[in-house]
Amino acid sequence: MKPNIFLIIVSVLIATLAGYGFYAANSGENFNLLLSLGSGLTFAITLIGTLGIKPKERAGNVNFKIISAIFFILFLISNLIFGFTGMSVAPYIIVNGVILLIYMIVGYGIIKSKE
Repeated sequence: MKPNIFLIIVSVLIATLAGYGFYAANSGENFNLLLSLGSGLTFAITLIGTLGIKPKERAGNVNFKIISAIFFILFLISNLIFGFTGMSVAPYIIVNGVILLIYMIVGYGIIKSKE
């Protein structure tokens, strides 16, 4: 895997701005800080996978980027649902944690299968 430092920094900055957007949109909610930190973290991980990391094999590169983009959209939908429905903390942590672990397993499988 070959990291691109500039694109990793841009990915983290985009995720930080998205996290702040969730913070600003849900300023009166109980778990506002958790939602903004969770969304920023999940967006950063998937955006780094989409933009900032390039696997060695071309086929693995395309598959990894597509999976990262799909999970980014999945996290965006999940965070929008949790942000605007006002659900409690436990379901948010469990759902986003399971989605993140599935992303990591699938990404690891793609990278290891192409080596």
